[in-house]
Amino acid sequence: MQLARKCANSSIHAKLRSSRLPSTFQTPVEGSDKIPNYLIGDPAYPLLPFYMKEYEACTSNEQVILNDMLCSARNQIECGFGRLKARWSILTAKMDFKLEALSTIIYACFVLHNYCEKHNVNIDEDLVITQIEFMKENEVQCKNIPDPVYSCDVGEGIVVRSYE
Repeated sequence: MQLARKCANSSIHAKLRSSRLPSTFQTPVEGSDKIPNYLIGDPAYPLLPFYMKEYEACTSNEQVILNDMLCSARNQIECGFGRLKARWSILTAKMDFKLEALSTIIYACFVLHNYCEKHNVNIDEDLVITQIEFMKENEVQCKNIPDPVYSCDVGEGIVVRSYE
């Protein structure tokens, strides 16, 4: 619930909502219409034209396939964060830094992590698995219960998702 609220109050959300970020589109299948790129969220997030989430209950094979694809994409992201946290344990604990410095510290961890990944710097795979399992357990404990204010489905989001 807190993540959806933080997202709704973020600068990227404001820019997406006000169309201040350039729209990008892709054609997933040759000859098909272009579809917008969007951010993927779990059930706690709103369904908007630029946020996509899974169907709560599937009524067709197409919906099951879309849910599987979105879940698969979210799993890749979770694995990436698991690798990042396994490499930089500072990201797993409370950080006692000024708020203004946090984004720079986190960004530095991302840059250094990508450098290490690109140059095949080894990482303890058992630690990666532990981090991923911890994140999944934490997600279950938080239950990601949708907040009625921050997770509502909007008509445009429903249209975009049904087009997929």
